[in-house]
Amino acid sequence: MTIILHPTRGGEASYPNQDRVITIAKEQNARLIFLYVSDVQFLNRTASQVVLDVVAKEIDEMGDFVLAIAQERAQKAGLEAEAIVRRGVFSEVLSEVIEEYQVDTLILGSSQEGQGLTTPEFLAQLSQEINIETGATVIILSQGEIATTIPQQA
Repeated sequence: MTIILHPTRGGEASYPNQDRVITIAKEQNARLIFLYVSDVQFLNRTASQVVLDVVAKEIDEMGDFVLAIAQERAQKAGLEAEAIVRRGVFSEVLSEVIEEYQVDTLILGSSQEGQGLTTPEFLAQLSQEINIETGATVIILSQGEIATTIPQQA
């Protein structure tokens, strides 16, 4: 069975990409995993360990909530989806999860203009790196439309 991984930050801006991922997973009769990655390293220099732990826990809980909504949307479309919340550097977590779950296809969503943290350049570079490192097919969506596909490495 094909395994599709889709990292998401949630919110209405992510819905077109989530909808397309759900459609692709249904078409391929694939197992779908939603991923939320939190990175609180920016607090390391300014916050105590107690504050860091509290903030990380709060962000993880937000990730759980965001992914519960994504799972509910998939369920309404007739597809069961899994949810994973992880902490760490986004690119490193992606590689780890791809290896751990033997992901065949990574589907990244680009941010809508003026929203989100990812740029097209970042996604292009990340896609190439992930494809080379893991061999997974990488698809980049933009507002629910396929913008780029990098095929699975042999």
